[in-house]
Amino acid sequence: MLMARWVCAALALAAACSSGPTQDDTAKSDFHYRLARNYYNDPNIAMVQRELHEALKLDPRNHEALHLRGFVRMGLNDLLGAEADYKAALGIKPDFQECRNNLGTALLALGRFEEAIEVFKPLLEDPLYPTPSFAQGNIGFAYMNLKNFEAARRHMEMAVFLNPRFCVGYNNLGKLFLETRNPRAARDAFERATRTCPTYAEPWYHLGVMLQESGESAKAAEAFLKCNEASPETAIGQRCAARR
Repeated sequence: MLMARWVCAALALAAACSSGPTQDDTAKSDFHYRLARNYYNDPNIAMVQRELHEALKLDPRNHEALHLRGFVRMGLNDLLGAEADYKAALGIKPDFQECRNNLGTALLALGRFEEAIEVFKPLLEDPLYPTPSFAQGNIGFAYMNLKNFEAARRHMEMAVFLNPRFCVGYNNLGKLFLETRNPRAARDAFERATRTCPTYAEPWYHLGVMLQESGESAKAAEAFLKCNEASPETAIGQRCAARR
């Protein structure tokens, strides 16, 4: 009789431990997540963090809340924290492709390029993924940092083919061409980036340096001016101001 009672108690405890959040907890968690998302759009990061804390306290498996917390941590330069949140969200929802892309981006920022490539690759195989140019460009960037320039060029060129308005892709392609000593192709890529996105500062900087080195001082000064006007408070904008 004593053994039977112990078994019943153990079974009851196991059932209680494995019950997880109630339906009401899940609904409240989603409510706090949606509040956090609204605060992120304001933006009000302190309130985002507060609402995400509440959302995940109610439902630790709220994959959207984990993803948004990872995104916030990326912005706060807590890359390891972001990695952990993204991986947790993917563990709950393996086909969460936006999260997969952001995990890969965190790994790029951490300098773990080979791991990043493996994270991005499934995005290339998903015909429903809406922004394959980003995955192609990110893989190309990883290969460039690994000094595999042939693979980098292949993926970067595919990125801008898939999205002809992918200005970051053109900028990175220009940097790749500089790295591989193809200045004409680099200049073409930077010029394409500045024509497509005239308020994107970095390609103006690289174009200005190339123009300056080729003796085209007036054009270089104009490029540095546009770079600084596009992003005056950033490091790249200040570098451009210093070279004018």
